[in-house]
Amino acid sequence: MINSYGLNGMGIQAIELFNQMPRELILEETYVCVLNACSHSGLIDQARSILSTIANKTEKIYTTMVDCLSRSFLFDEAQKLIDHFEYYHSPSPTMLTHDQSHPQSSEIYAEAEKISNELIEHGHQYDSSWITRPLKQDETVASVLCGHSERLAIAWNFVVNPNTKIIQITKNLRVCGDCHQTTKLIAYIRQCEIIVRDANRIHHFSKNGRCSCNDYF
Repeated sequence: MINSYGLNGMGIQAIELFNQMPRELILEETYVCVLNACSHSGLIDQARSILSTIANKTEKIYTTMVDCLSRSFLFDEAQKLIDHFEYYHSPSPTMLTHDQSHPQSSEIYAEAEKISNELIEHGHQYDSSWITRPLKQDETVASVLCGHSERLAIAWNFVVNPNTKIIQITKNLRVCGDCHQTTKLIAYIRQCEIIVRDANRIHHFSKNGRCSCNDYF
């Protein structure tokens, strides 16, 4: 609906609807739509205000804001925004299940083990039903599940920034039930928003230990 308002030049209505949304339901696409609405209605100050509230400014969000500034001929400000993005955003790594090719692999697995211990302390029990093959001699249920790509990606984020407040991950497969449960708990323990886009949907794990999908995935 926000996007529809924007496409019809009804930027004010788009912003009003955006402001009515619960914060925990706002995703990257929501920000893109409302900034695009500002762009098409010349609402530069409103766009700047919205941008300032976004904790994790993704490439799509930056691109939409650059378009907004450019449409109003604010090319110097648009270029500064591009330069800022390029300076602070390096390419995100790709993680495979049980991947050990990353230069910080030892640190990532150490952090993954630390997270695993925290999960166990908070009562988590690893669910072996999500393992579809026989365990090898040197494997445990925990070691197999903790090696899933999204868990390594989460661990890497904490290695890079131990105090990170938001993590975004894209996964090409459906998230498994154990990973879904542990990610909810990690978000709660570490007080960090975690957004995972899997093959089926977008999961927004909040600091209260809940997921936007309400466990329906």
